[in-house]
Amino acid sequence: MAKLNYAGEYEIEVCKICSTSGEIIDITSLVSSINIFEDIFKSSLSGDIAIVDTNNLLTALPIIGQEKLLLKLTTPQTNAVNRNNSLDFTDHPLYIYKVDSKLEVNDSTSALVLSFTTAEAVRSNRIRVSQAFEGEPSADMIQKIIRDEDLLNSKKEFYYEKTANNYKFVSPNMRPLDFINTIAKRCLSDKYNFAPTFLFYETCKGFYFRTIDSMLDRKNVKTVYIDEAPSLGSDASRNMLRLIKHTVVGSTNVMVNMRKGMYASNLLMVDLVNKTVENFNYNYFDSFKEGEKKDIHADAHSNYTSDNAPLASESKDDFGNSLVDYDQSTLYMQAVDRNQPNGLLSVQHDGGYDYTGTDSWLQRRKGRFAAMNAAITLNIQVYGQTDISVGDLIGLNIRNSNPRATDQGDRDPYYGGRYLITKLRHVFTRMDGQSVHTMHMQVVRDTVSSHYPKNGVSFFDAKEVSPVDELIPMGSEDSTPSQY
Repeated sequence: MAKLNYAGEYEIEVCKICSTSGEIIDITSLVSSINIFEDIFKSSLSGDIAIVDTNNLLTALPIIGQEKLLLKLTTPQTNAVNRNNSLDFTDHPLYIYKVDSKLEVNDSTSALVLSFTTAEAVRSNRIRVSQAFEGEPSADMIQKIIRDEDLLNSKKEFYYEKTANNYKFVSPNMRPLDFINTIAKRCLSDKYNFAPTFLFYETCKGFYFRTIDSMLDRKNVKTVYIDEAPSLGSDASRNMLRLIKHTVVGSTNVMVNMRKGMYASNLLMVDLVNKTVENFNYNYFDSFKEGEKKDIHADAHSNYTSDNAPLASESKDDFGNSLVDYDQSTLYMQAVDRNQPNGLLSVQHDGGYDYTGTDSWLQRRKGRFAAMNAAITLNIQVYGQTDISVGDLIGLNIRNSNPRATDQGDRDPYYGGRYLITKLRHVFTRMDGQSVHTMHMQVVRDTVSSHYPKNGVSFFDAKEVSPVDELIPMGSEDSTPSQY
């Protein structure tokens, strides 16, 4: 293949529509733009393709939203094409499910946008799972659902993380992808301190079933993007690593975070048989301390900071409490009827079938995902690389607006660092005779470079003011006639 001539260059090797009439039409020359969306919180990828038909090639089909799309996009490389430098949907075609818009430009030209998704997403909307499963969730349940000919019947790659569980589940007539996500909520990591942060998602490379912790547990980031001015030379490789644009997304809302259980929560487990109640408390700061409750964070393997600096201050308020001392801000309750002689937790990890009560996953999972939503979040734009996917860890070297104010030099001490890609949009466009591939990504990091101050706010609410309690009189006490 040819050498990369400029940053973002790509080639459309295959782009064909397979119609319901059995015809296969090559639309490579008609493509105006292609968008492919990935998201770690969604079970399947999606996208759209914009077509400008100048010869009425598609009129005879017609396009009704039941077609298949064969697509292969590659980045020019001197070595042979492989899975890393191409997005290949020829062996596993995409499914067109919607004709978004159609515009008649003139008598011989029309423009339309087609939405597509994967075969597994389409099949999941057509069938239901109504059967019992047992064993280790990733290998004995999710893999079976993906591979079973009567279920998703997928031949794509499936990358999974082993769980610490041995469960029995019954699917109550659920859609396959919905049932997989139900299983994921109750899975605990075998490697990362029983972390309950499993997600099931799809990228252009296949399906993934893994924890947030495993995504962040990478010594080396996938790549480092640099915030610098455009290169005046023709160094395409250097321009590929340039941060074209970045925007900080405001996501810190302490009130919302408290209601979501990010900082603290309380769970009541009511045993209806023994008539007992057990309390379980969640503490956000515990996830940054060494021990069985510690989570893996973005800076776990960073060279410039550590992963023990949370996104909140441990300062005390007027009542001498920190954010984590208010566990009543979020309450959960579960009623159980298990008659266990040694209490509710006696059946966890005993070699048999594990206990699936919410005390083993609910608070920690809710708190962790709330922290991800409240994390330092950036929307960035870079030149496209086909080997980048959601779930990857990248580095951002953002320029420091005031290098004299910190000891970080030219790197921004707050926004520079290691980030997890949570959302990604591949954008392939043809403009002014040039094909350009860019990526729009949402990236997050759940730690800061150094601890926030915790000395407390100096001003106290009404510290020396006596309260006034006085009954408001009903009606008028003025005996004079009304003046108006």
